[in-house]
Amino acid sequence: MGSRPAHLERMRSHPEIAGEVLRLEYTAMSLNPNARLYGKDSLLELFDCSRPRDRACLEAFERELDVPWALYHVRRLFLLSDSGARRPMMRSTERVDLGRPRQLARRLSAVSDRHGVDVEHDPVYGRARAWVRPRGEAWPMAEELFATAPARVVDKQDRHFERGWATLTAGSASQPPLS
Repeated sequence: MGSRPAHLERMRSHPEIAGEVLRLEYTAMSLNPNARLYGKDSLLELFDCSRPRDRACLEAFERELDVPWALYHVRRLFLLSDSGARRPMMRSTERVDLGRPRQLARRLSAVSDRHGVDVEHDPVYGRARAWVRPRGEAWPMAEELFATAPARVVDKQDRHFERGWATLTAGSASQPPLS
């Protein structure tokens, strides 16, 4: 894609496409905060609403977010091979509910409060995220969260995920029910 400034300039020249790209990154980061397009910076952080061309991109992004949202249950496994080498991460993403961002965030907050789980809120664009099992420091490890995002993510689960999950998390606390 070339240099970051050139890429940003192309986005500013095509704000509708920029809005879609920003939504893609925002959705990915909702489910995995490490899914930034530019390493330590998210693309969204690179736009300044006080600049008219940037504002056009941000407005297109907000239009992209004006769709049904979903509450997702996301689990990841970071496993080791028999030799002790890190294996590729395994994941499971499941849509739990559909609705509007604030409605889903309220539901997530209510359930999380009952289970003593903190909820992160994005006050600007509406994402909510609750870490049931935060990522650890050492492999093997498991992480589990519930997050709201635009309802554009399909359910997916790696082969043998449930077996790995059951093995790694045996005897640990289970997920809070969403009821």
